[in-house]
Amino acid sequence: MSALRSLTRISMLAAVLPCGGPLEAGREPIAYDRPLNAYDRSVVERVRARAAAKLDDPECGKLLTDFKDGGGRTLESNLQPWGVSVSGYLLQLSFLDGSPLPACRNREVMMTAIPGVPRVFVCPAGGARATSRLAQVEFASGSVAEAMVIHEMLHTLGLGENPPSTFEITDRVRARCR
Repeated sequence: MSALRSLTRISMLAAVLPCGGPLEAGREPIAYDRPLNAYDRSVVERVRARAAAKLDDPECGKLLTDFKDGGGRTLESNLQPWGVSVSGYLLQLSFLDGSPLPACRNREVMMTAIPGVPRVFVCPAGGARATSRLAQVEFASGSVAEAMVIHEMLHTLGLGENPPSTFEITDRVRARCR
């Protein structure tokens, strides 16, 4: 397996936390709301801007009708109450420090989200440098990092996992958002 393919498979692993309720409930504070450090904030901003530009392409935007939430609603219908485009939603989405979350103890989890809650938790890399795993992935492959951010955004719009698997979601993101 190529190094990039291995990185893609490993870096796409994400944890989906148990559902915290409908999308509107996601606007309430969560006990884990901790801001990212300045370096990781800048990584998120770069990757998110590139991912949002991809979402402006109609083919990439089809992701919102490709997937449904647990109630059978398309992610596009879950986006409508926000009154913004999918790229606008991504640009407004909160990305927070996931270091207190049990899911981030798994070294293969890069980010995690609660289906229907507009927050993405970025897992720390650990070690001497205070960076995130997302920062490490961006350094190795910016396009993989963009796919990861879009993948997690889909969870915030209500998409669960298993089914579809994390790899099925990521493969669809990469196919639609080249």
